[in-house]
Amino acid sequence: MINNAKFQIIGRIGKITKHDKVTHISVASDRQVKDDNGKWTTEAIWNSVTVFSESMRKRLNNDKVGRKGTKLILEGTIQSNSYQKDGKTNYTVDLIAFDFDVLEFVKDGE
Repeated sequence: MINNAKFQIIGRIGKITKHDKVTHISVASDRQVKDDNGKWTTEAIWNSVTVFSESMRKRLNNDKVGRKGTKLILEGTIQSNSYQKDGKTNYTVDLIAFDFDVLEFVKDGE
């Protein structure tokens, strides 16, 4: 039996931060919530996704794919980590993408 934690996010690119061996994508997805009056509204949730795969990083470097507003579906694993800083242990939960597909490109001028 294989045990793993996976995620799937459908959303739009907000920001891409590129480093030497890793890329971070900020992705906005929608969530339905009730406001104080009991009315349903749509709220944007920002997810930070990490990409290590060189081939995926190259695809994101494409000017058409890696534009703010491009709608993607991302899949990957959920990974918990910890690190030491200033004598304290800090815990994180990271979303590590292993695949993505473009659902909708941003039109020029949007």
